[in-house]
Amino acid sequence: MIATCHDRQSEEAILSTFNKADLPDVEALRVLVVEGAAYIDGHVGNYQAKKTITRLAASAPGLSKVVNRLRVIPDALVHDEALAERVRRAIQLHPQLRSVFISVRCREGIIELSGTVELTSLCLCAEYVAWSVSGVCQVVNSMKVSRASVPEEREIGQHLEQHLQCCLGVKPWQISVEVERGTAHLRGKVPSQSLRHLAEDQVRLHPHIQDVVNHLIAEEASPHNHHAIAS
Repeated sequence: MIATCHDRQSEEAILSTFNKADLPDVEALRVLVVEGAAYIDGHVGNYQAKKTITRLAASAPGLSKVVNRLRVIPDALVHDEALAERVRRAIQLHPQLRSVFISVRCREGIIELSGTVELTSLCLCAEYVAWSVSGVCQVVNSMKVSRASVPEEREIGQHLEQHLQCCLGVKPWQISVEVERGTAHLRGKVPSQSLRHLAEDQVRLHPHIQDVVNHLIAEEASPHNHHAIAS
């Protein structure tokens, strides 16, 4: 009900006084004048600014009192929180990160990400998104990958074998993949050198593979095939 009978003319006059005094972040201040009382909300960087605003508002004609409800928040904290909020919003808008809880903190322009995710790729994705936000000076990625979500290496190898069979069009017995301590060992035969390189490239894309040792033999380059072609 109060909002329906506020004195808009007095409110504009008070805001104009703030602007003439060159107060910083005037757009962050809200003024409501009701029955001769001015209510001021928002935040300022220090107590001196809060006192100045009270004095300026009281100088407006027709006011009986000034209720200063401004919060005092150091300027650096305002900047950091605003920057952290922009990073949070960017993460929430990313299609791969919408359902992931990621804690974002900021101090002096340095963003720290924390939380637990299921895939290493999500850690890297969140860091990339944070870096893309204007104003970020540095990103500290403290995120962790849940151990419960990391499959066993034997399971990873089987998954990669199935993927290569489908991708390269080879028979199940032609390629084997063994994973040991994050390193994938490829063995078997493929029809060409280009498929040999393609198999390695595909395996390297897996988030739990750190390195690849390629023992695959390209049949087109084998001595037997070379002899058959020559004859």
